[in-house]
Amino acid sequence: MPKQIYLSALLLMFALAGIASAHPLGNFSVNQYSRIEIEKSKVKLRSVLDLAEIPTFQESQTIDTNRDSLLSEDELNAYASRITPNYLSNLLISVDGQSIELRETAKNISLPPGSGNLPTLRIEWDLIGDLPIENLSTVHRINFENKNYTERVGWKEIVIGRVAGVNIFDSSAFGSGITDELKAYPNETLNAPLTEKKAEFAFTTSTIPVGAKVLQNRDGHVSPPIEKDKFAELINVPEITFPIVLAGLLLAFGFGAMHAMSPGHGKTVVGAYLVGSRGTIKHAVFLGLTVTITHTLSVFALGIVALFASSYILPERLMPFLSFVSGLLVFFIGLTLFKDRLFSFLGWKTDNHHDEYNHEILPEDEISGNESQTHTHGGLTHTHGGSTHTHAPPENISWRNLLALGVSGGLLPCPSALILMLSAISLNRIGYGIILTMVFSIGLATTLTAVGLAFLFVGKFFESSALSNNRIVKVLPVFSAFVITCVGAVICYNSLV
Repeated sequence: MPKQIYLSALLLMFALAGIASAHPLGNFSVNQYSRIEIEKSKVKLRSVLDLAEIPTFQESQTIDTNRDSLLSEDELNAYASRITPNYLSNLLISVDGQSIELRETAKNISLPPGSGNLPTLRIEWDLIGDLPIENLSTVHRINFENKNYTERVGWKEIVIGRVAGVNIFDSSAFGSGITDELKAYPNETLNAPLTEKKAEFAFTTSTIPVGAKVLQNRDGHVSPPIEKDKFAELINVPEITFPIVLAGLLLAFGFGAMHAMSPGHGKTVVGAYLVGSRGTIKHAVFLGLTVTITHTLSVFALGIVALFASSYILPERLMPFLSFVSGLLVFFIGLTLFKDRLFSFLGWKTDNHHDEYNHEILPEDEISGNESQTHTHGGLTHTHGGSTHTHAPPENISWRNLLALGVSGGLLPCPSALILMLSAISLNRIGYGIILTMVFSIGLATTLTAVGLAFLFVGKFFESSALSNNRIVKVLPVFSAFVITCVGAVICYNSLV
C-alpha cells in the first residue's frame, strides 16, 4: 500500500474512531455482572467478568504460556479453566442459611478489541446449583455474595431474574440490568458506578405474603458506545514510515495540548502562582521542561509496575497516592506564598525582607521643594508627600517552588499515554511509543507554559497601568496564593475519598 494511503488512513482513523466501544470506567477497571434465577429445584447463576485493557495486558503474561506474544484459543481456554475453580469458590450463595455448591454448565472466553490495539478480556460462566429444599411453595430466602476482585475498581452489578411460576419479593437487588451484561453503560451513573457485591431476596411458588414488596425493575438509560482513545490509537498503524511518524508526532503534540485544557493539570495553580511573581520566559520554559520530564517518567514508571509488579502493587491503587502527593506539593507551595504575600501586602516583615532600609530621597527641589533629606525607616510601607509606597522587594520566583509546581503538574500519568506505551510493547514498537509519549508530554507542558506566560503578561499590564494602585489589584496576588492552597487541599481530599 502506498505511503500516502497509510497517511490518509491514519488521519481518517480519528474521524471514525467512534465505531468501537471502550471502557467508560477507565482502562484499569475490572467489571462483574451476576444474574440469579430460581427455576424449579435449581438456582442458576450467570456470571460475567470483563477486564479492561490494562488488567488484560497484565493477565496476558500468564495466558501466553508459549511466549509467542499471541493468545491462542487453546491458551485462552486453558486460562479460563485454571481460574474457574477459584472464581467459583468466591461466589457464595445459600438458601435459608444452607450453602449451595455451584457447578459449571458452560463458559466462554473472548478478547473484544479495546483502545490502542490492546484487547480486553471477557469471560462468561453459566452455573447451576441444587436447592436443598423440597417444598417450594413456602417462603425461602436466598443470600448471594461475590467476593471476587473486591479490591479492584470497576462496575459490579447484580440482577435477580424472573422465571414463570416463581414469585420474587423483598429483594435488595433489582429485576433488570442496565448494562446488557457489561456491554454498555448508563451515562447517568458513570461518576458513581454500581458496586453491588451482595444481594438477598425471598421467593415462593405460591402467593406473595401480604405486605411484601414485589421485585422492582431498575431504571436506566444505556449510553451509546464510547469512542476509542484517539491518542492510544496512534501506535496502531500498519507501517512505520517517515510521513506516518511525522503525522503521529503532530497529532501526539496536539492531543497533549488539548489534554492539558481538560479539567485539572494545574492550569489554575500555574496562573495563580505567577500572579504577583516576577517570572520570565526562562522560568516558564523551566516549568514546561519539568512537567514534560515528570509526566514522561511517571508514564514509564506506571508501565513498569503494570508489567512486572502488578502482583504486589495494583497500578490503579497508585493513582490516588500520586494525586495526594501532587496535591500536597501544591498545598505547601500555596501556604508559603500566602504567608509571604499577605505579610508583604500588610507591610509586615518576613524572613525574605531586609530589617531596615537606609537610603537618600531625591532633593525636594526635584520633587516639591528645595530641601533634601535622608532618613531611616524600619517599616516597609510609608508615605512621601502624600504618596504611599512600599519598600518590600518584588517577589522573586523560587526555583524550588517552580520545580515542585512542575512535578505536581506532571506527576499524575495520563491513562491514554499508559495504554499507548503498553500497546507499543505488545506491537514491538517501544521506541516509537516512547517518542509519542514524550511529544504528548511536550504538548501538555506547552499549554501549561502558555497559560503561565499569559498570566505573567496580564500581571505586568496591571502593574504598569493606572490600575496598579487599585487595592483590589494589589490584593490579587494574596488571593491567588489562597486559591493555590485551596486547590491543593481539594486535590488531597479527592484522592482520599
